[in-house]
Amino acid sequence: MQRLREDITCFICLNVLDDPVSIECGHNFCRGCLEAHWSGVSAQGSQCPKCRASCSRDRMIPDSQLRALVEKITEPLWEDMEPQGPGAQPEPGRPVQLVRLDEEGGLTLDEEALSRCLEQGGVWDSPVCLVSIIGEQRRGKSFLLNYLLRRFRSPEAADASWMGREDEALGDFECRAGTATVTRGMWMWDKPLWVQDQGRKVAVFLVDTEGSLDLQRHMETSIKLSVFSILLSSYWIFNISSTFTRTEADYLEMFIQVAKEVGETCNLPPIQRLDLLVRDWQPGPCGAYGADGGQEYLRDITRELEKHSVHHLALGALRASGTRCYLLPHPGTGFTKSRAGTPGDMDEDFRQCLWDYITSVVRSAGTHVRRDRAGRAMRGARVADRIKVEMVPSPPLTPSPLPPQMAETFAARRQEENRRAVEAARREYEQFVQEQDRGHHSMIPCLRVDPEEMQRQLAGKCREVLKHCRGELLGEDPQKQAALEKLEEELYRQTAQFLPAYGQRFKE
Repeated sequence: MQRLREDITCFICLNVLDDPVSIECGHNFCRGCLEAHWSGVSAQGSQCPKCRASCSRDRMIPDSQLRALVEKITEPLWEDMEPQGPGAQPEPGRPVQLVRLDEEGGLTLDEEALSRCLEQGGVWDSPVCLVSIIGEQRRGKSFLLNYLLRRFRSPEAADASWMGREDEALGDFECRAGTATVTRGMWMWDKPLWVQDQGRKVAVFLVDTEGSLDLQRHMETSIKLSVFSILLSSYWIFNISSTFTRTEADYLEMFIQVAKEVGETCNLPPIQRLDLLVRDWQPGPCGAYGADGGQEYLRDITRELEKHSVHHLALGALRASGTRCYLLPHPGTGFTKSRAGTPGDMDEDFRQCLWDYITSVVRSAGTHVRRDRAGRAMRGARVADRIKVEMVPSPPLTPSPLPPQMAETFAARRQEENRRAVEAARREYEQFVQEQDRGHHSMIPCLRVDPEEMQRQLAGKCREVLKHCRGELLGEDPQKQAALEKLEEELYRQTAQFLPAYGQRFKE
């Protein structure tokens, strides 16, 4: 089958031959591809795009036998796309892991799993839309993918029945409450979710990625995860919490920088479709949720970025015609306490906005197929081949050197996050000391806790704060240790200022 597929593949577009023609050297191409190729070269001395033999432009001969072969091979594959028998339902599918992440940060591509997804049935010769949610870890990406999956399964439902029963928990892409990472590496739903667009069938795939560009891991590993996310996406949803801050601007700037590098190497557009999805949005007195409020907020973001002239790539992406913003309200305390993510736990305004946003993504997915830089739709087999060519070998991948500006931005962002963690720890200890000071200004409370006991209490709080801060710090151990030593000096200074005054009051 693989050799037959090669025989009916156009050398120019790498898709199945469409209106195949033969030229004098014996090679075959799509008529449109060959005409477009020759129109870009001199009228004299036309050559075969494959073997470079001299050919005459007026000797393109329609190949009816090859056309018949294409139809014979592709017809059963298209039949495989449809459920068989009256009332038959498509196979349910499951998430499969495409990229594995080991303890040392190495990444391994599972080529067999990739082929099962993108080269199965009619997918290999169909345009594909790849929906991927990007952003930091633990921001509810798997939750959104589960509801996208439910909507794709019931695209015609006019009511909210597709969201599931009131008590129906999510169970396809793994997700749960808490701070621990659930998704490891990259996963894809292994069955296509078919949609119609302008009379053609488009295979949609949902991609679940561990938080790319996560500051907690090695920068090279985060960048490499982003490369996979870019290769396996045509529709990006940038999922953020509450508001678009400098951190989100830095993240988007780095992601687009990676996308540009990948696009130049792999002949792909850096960004095709980008949604900025703001979760847990708190509107002002006259504010609104949804798409209308989102577009207004998007204008506010771009105006703010224009003032600083730092995030040029992010600003360009947010200004692009293919970008929109959507504001989702907080799901409600019942939802956050339940940990199950059922429709019945959601506040009504959140449920309505979720219904609206997910539906808009599903209804537009067919228009956002993966394309190359020339604007040509890429079929499933071509997307798979491109990933294999760029990301092989299969052993853990070694990242290429990073642009210095990207490395500097990544390091600066990590440093800023560490500064915030240290400052929060310092304020916590300072507040504790102030509470002890206020509570023991009068003589009687002061007599209840002698200076030695107070010193022990402060030492215990100091250890608690340092331990918590260590867990919040990012980067390598030497960087963490330096920040902790600086914090410890500050806590010791606060203690040294408080204890002598407290001891004096105790003596009096």
